[in-house]
Amino acid sequence: MTDSTEGDHYIEIAEETEIRGDDVAVTVRRIRTPKGERLEVRAGEDVLRADALGLESLSWQDVDVFADFVDGEYDFARRSESDADDDVDCEFTLSNEYADVVVRSVASPAGDRLVIEAPKKHFSVRVDAAGLEGLAAQDTSIFSEFLETPHGPGGHAH
Repeated sequence: MTDSTEGDHYIEIAEETEIRGDDVAVTVRRIRTPKGERLEVRAGEDVLRADALGLESLSWQDVDVFADFVDGEYDFARRSESDADDDVDCEFTLSNEYADVVVRSVASPAGDRLVIEAPKKHFSVRVDAAGLEGLAAQDTSIFSEFLETPHGPGGHAH
């Protein structure tokens, strides 16, 4: 999915951070559009925009979902770690009438991560630059698949 924030005069960039990996840098922005706040994930020409509900549905996915997004193997097991040693670079909240999510850009001993947390659902996911690059290349319809379990694993609200 490709588009250009720079060409969208009706979009305001509220926050911006960058998640860097070995071979990639991904720009992550909180933007305001006429239809509400979105998280924009931009890797090269690929851009994905998601609202709070879409991000909430991403927070309860198994990290294996990112293996489907990247070219080649994606060994998230070595990339997942405790947040005890994280330095928060940027933090903001995205909300709409259906969901609230907290998004954090962190520097950890294992590298930069984007943490997407759904506090009301008690789920979060930590994603590195390679996972975000793969996510940016997806169509927004991916969130419809995630929302097939609207209350997370087990299908019930926490």
